[in-house]
Amino acid sequence: MTKVVLTKCEEYNLDLIKQDLRSSLSFLGGLESFIKKSDKVFIKLNCVGPFEAEKGITTHPVFAQAVIQLVKEITTNIIIGDNPATKDLTFTLKKNGLYDVIIAEGVEILDGRESTTIVNENCHIYNQFQVSKSMVDVDVMINLPKLKTHSLAYMTGAEKNLFGFIFGLNKAGWHVKASNPLEFGEAINDLYGAILNAFKDKKILHIMDGIIGLEGEGPSSGGITKKANAILMSTDAVSLDRVAVEVVHLDNKKLFINKIAGERGYGENNLENIEVLGNSIDDFADINFLPPKDSLGNLGLRMLRIKTFRNVLLEHPVVMHNSCIRCGECAKICPPKAMTIKAGEFPRLNKSHCIRCWCCSEVCPKNAIKKSRRPIIGKIVF
Repeated sequence: MTKVVLTKCEEYNLDLIKQDLRSSLSFLGGLESFIKKSDKVFIKLNCVGPFEAEKGITTHPVFAQAVIQLVKEITTNIIIGDNPATKDLTFTLKKNGLYDVIIAEGVEILDGRESTTIVNENCHIYNQFQVSKSMVDVDVMINLPKLKTHSLAYMTGAEKNLFGFIFGLNKAGWHVKASNPLEFGEAINDLYGAILNAFKDKKILHIMDGIIGLEGEGPSSGGITKKANAILMSTDAVSLDRVAVEVVHLDNKKLFINKIAGERGYGENNLENIEVLGNSIDDFADINFLPPKDSLGNLGLRMLRIKTFRNVLLEHPVVMHNSCIRCGECAKICPPKAMTIKAGEFPRLNKSHCIRCWCCSEVCPKNAIKKSRRPIIGKIVF
């Protein structure tokens, strides 16, 4: 059985989080079982964009600081960061409140621009990925995902957070290649398999910041900040995500990226084969997250492989003029260039070109992009 350590933690207090992390690590043999003094450690943040820490969108600075300080007890050879979709990492870290913590702790900030190729020989669709070389050229990775819902993926966690291995706007290109949810799920798992291969002789530890997360239309400004009071830890991203969906009482059948991973043997997604240590899932009986609006089951996901069905059956992004600041971030990230903007005007969407990846909503700093109503025929079919 794989192990997931579940710990109740109700506030971002540095000493409290360090204490809870030490207790959680004891179930997995302690941090010393992952890191040696000579090791180089990469701490993978969730920095999807320049959002304030209290919004629950990005790794909280106090949570990151607690992890940094524990690692520094063993080694100071640490690199930390992520690949935000559209903004410079340093700019993003300053908005997140992470920059001051990182500088105070004397840790090196990732430069993700130089790339390297990682390979998945047992892929289902894509066997090669260009990823940030600095993320791979380490001995240990500590992955710090957030506990959030996701408009496309239903929920994002430890596995999905590793999509950040791909630099900046290059992520948008993968949404074009894998232009429907199920194919995107396969692509994410092809990438995850390549990462597992690149780290086959190294160590990976996943620690989820779920003290405050997002419900509803996550994983960014469209979501609603929600306390889950949870820290989850595992060496298996798939098991961690499977337990996380239970903690917030969402529907694991709609967690299709996790299902694909389990079917491929990348991790354990059968709850009966996962040993939950520390707190029990029952200790979170009062935590109930709202799912993304009109989330789809397996039949709906399969139907959306066909472009015509997507346009007829599915909702689309709508720009809310009363909150849009015309910054153009949505047009910049849009993979198929369905969203465009002219100087002084509001963004416009070509619905027939839209692939419903919701990248526009993910990077919008003002939550100015909403889902339309689902067409009547879509309501009937789904």
